Amino acid sequence: MGSDNEKRIRERAYDIWVREGRPHGRDAEHWRKAEAEIAAEEAAEVGAGAEAAAGNAEARGEAPARAAPVRSRRAAARSSRDTARETPPSGDAAASAKSGRKPPGT
Repeated sequence: MGSDNEKRIRERAYDIWVREGRPHGRDAEHWRKAEAEIAAEEAAEVGAGAEAAAGNAEARGEAPARAAPVRSRRAAARSSRDTARETPPSGDAAASAKSGRKPPGT
């Protein structure tokens, strides 16, 4: 996470804490709320930018471009871990795993 983004989240979490009456022991909850609010704002900004670009494209007589879906870092990491678990071994390692023998050279 970039330091600018972390600063924004920290400031927003503080604002939420103040807004909710400065309750004790809910800092993690306020941090998560701040992250969610900022992520929603960023998504809205990306959507607004895509809509503006689509409007400009239409004005020029071009087909509007579609925005790519936004994935969180956690979702991307989770996806790559799941893929790694599901990927079967290949080559000598696969044959060795099936037969129970060690691969050559080990």
